[in-house]
Amino acid sequence: MPEADVVVRARAGEVRVVPFRLHNTWRREREVSLEVGPWHICSGDDDLEIRAILEEDKVVLKPCEDRVVRLLISTRGANDDGSSSTRDKDPNDPAVPAEPVDEAGKTAKPTRTTGRKPVDVVVDTRRRTTDVGSCVSAYADVRFEGCARPQRVAVVVLPAECDPVDVGCDCGCCC
Repeated sequence: MPEADVVVRARAGEVRVVPFRLHNTWRREREVSLEVGPWHICSGDDDLEIRAILEEDKVVLKPCEDRVVRLLISTRGANDDGSSSTRDKDPNDPAVPAEPVDEAGKTAKPTRTTGRKPVDVVVDTRRRTTDVGSCVSAYADVRFEGCARPQRVAVVVLPAECDPVDVGCDCGCCC
């Protein structure tokens, strides 16, 4: 497991949410740019794809304001042929925000009543998730330009064979 400020344990195909609380201690507004850096695989096979997005790219904190921003992380195993199990902008990827559509079928602009960009998480349960072959870990830095130091986020993805829930098929009537 890499050294990190935040460690997330997950399985392939899951979406994890990591909330970060930003606190403006100053008596003036503060503009903060949010960004997730690239993911680096640090242990295990390269059979892992991680996608992460922040719900907001930029926030303006009022004086003495606290604001929670959420990082959405999705994990997927790679296919047997080494290719990724999703395309670059796959709309069924849980960590890719869905485009809001109005009644006419046109892409709608998100409403900004609270100043936060709404993010719809889309999960396609009709396709099977490719598992990872062994325990894999990766890390990325989440930057808060204008507010705080970067936070290193590590993800440890366990295969399905690692500590599954045991379910016995013995009803006691066959022996």
